[in-house]
Amino acid sequence: MTPASAGIFTRLSRLTEQPQATVLVRCTGPVSAEDVTAAQLLDGCLRTADALRSTGVRRGDKAVVMTRDAYRLVAAVYALTSLGAVPVLIEPRAEVRRCLDEIAPGVFIGEPLAHVARRALGWGRGHVRTALVTGRDFPGRGRLLGRSLPLAVPDGSGPGPHVPEPRAEDLAMIAFTSGSTGQPKGVEYRYTTLAGQLGALDAVLRPEAGDVLLSCFLPFAALGPLLGLTTVAPQVDHLAPARTPPGHLVGPLLRHRADIVLGSPAILGLIAGHCARHGLTLPSVRRVLSFGAPLRPRLVELLASALPPGAEILSVYGATECLPATAIDADELRALRVQPPPDHSGTCLGRPLPGVGACVLDADATGLGEIAVAGPVVSPAYHARPDATGAAKSLTDGTLWHRTGDLGRLDDEGRLWYLGRTAHLVTGDGFTLTTEDVEAAADIASGVRRTALVGVGPAGRQRAVLCVEPERGARRDAVLDALRASLGGHHHGRRIGTVLFHPRFPTDIRHNSKIDRARLAEYASGGRR
Repeated sequence: MTPASAGIFTRLSRLTEQPQATVLVRCTGPVSAEDVTAAQLLDGCLRTADALRSTGVRRGDKAVVMTRDAYRLVAAVYALTSLGAVPVLIEPRAEVRRCLDEIAPGVFIGEPLAHVARRALGWGRGHVRTALVTGRDFPGRGRLLGRSLPLAVPDGSGPGPHVPEPRAEDLAMIAFTSGSTGQPKGVEYRYTTLAGQLGALDAVLRPEAGDVLLSCFLPFAALGPLLGLTTVAPQVDHLAPARTPPGHLVGPLLRHRADIVLGSPAILGLIAGHCARHGLTLPSVRRVLSFGAPLRPRLVELLASALPPGAEILSVYGATECLPATAIDADELRALRVQPPPDHSGTCLGRPLPGVGACVLDADATGLGEIAVAGPVVSPAYHARPDATGAAKSLTDGTLWHRTGDLGRLDDEGRLWYLGRTAHLVTGDGFTLTTEDVEAAADIASGVRRTALVGVGPAGRQRAVLCVEPERGARRDAVLDALRASLGGHHHGRRIGTVLFHPRFPTDIRHNSKIDRARLAEYASGGRR
């Protein structure tokens, strides 16, 4: 086993021990896929590094990588880091131009569509000096978009890269936050940060020799091989994950007999729903990891019905700046929903992972405050954003703490409880409501797919509106009756001034799981009951 504290190149070098073992599976649909062996991946990294070096990419260069292909992403990221360059990961969105102006990347690596957007929308204009296009060539591509960087899977006959482990504090990568609760920010990962995250992931994944991981979040495909896992990357619609055809997820899962499944609640809901509709089970799966949004009981029940006895479902908490931080098993989560500790509400996030610390800052008389996380998983800064770094990072007795922007409490067992975002507090005349306190109770009502509490009006005089996304075919009067029953005994139930139905909540683009409350509040301000 690789030591938990091992860095990325130490872990990468371990792949040479089994050169013909499959380390990555790139899927192009429900059935078709290409296996990539350790020898092929290492050979590809070296060839890609040579190609990048020939174009002038050097140590310290910041390089945007924008591709939906798992192998091309992994090869480009590994090759860039082997050169000492800094990969920059960001989703295509309206704010890309502002984000790239902020970090000033000199290199842009991406598929043709990404370069079309770069040219049309001015991404990196004035900064990008080297434009490299992945994928198949076509006439005029070099003149229109940039130089070719095919990134084809090699035969594996060449050597792999031999790179000494860099200094722990060197900048390794910049990954942008999703922007679902504010402007996207570039999070700096040092090599020590990546080593800490890999160690924490070892603890939560608990991989065994020969394990197969179905990774439904593309950036994680770059970490799976470093964890010793055969990583299957299904063809997810990365611009709208919830619109992914479920067969593109379940097909590869069954075909490659995945032991571990990792995905957001939206993706896991597609898998569970497909299995329920088609009478399928997932006999090989022994562990499911949910991340990106709270895990609700109805999804747990649907997943459990497709899993074998004894399979574990975990809800993992963290953020781009500190991932992973805590985890909780669905069985414990279910028991705590039925009988929470005294004076605790919302959703339990579980205990901090080994080496990770959690505390609640600026707590009020009830223990409610802002969740902060410390440990090797915590990024040290936002790139080129000293104001944001100063607001979110604090050093106490030599320990760096990251303020998450989430509200929570710690119970007597050392478990962290989530109450919602600080920015989403609903404040009215004589009351303050946290979103998760109300929604965790409302979401269990029959006929409800999910709910969202928003405030309408100026802070301090807001009207509390509960937006409801009903299940397909649910009758509104029946849903309202179920909500009254669920919230009737809730200590803040009487504060809900309006219940407003919405056909489909707007969500974040990364996971399609975090609710866009700003847009919902705008809808509620002029909506109908």
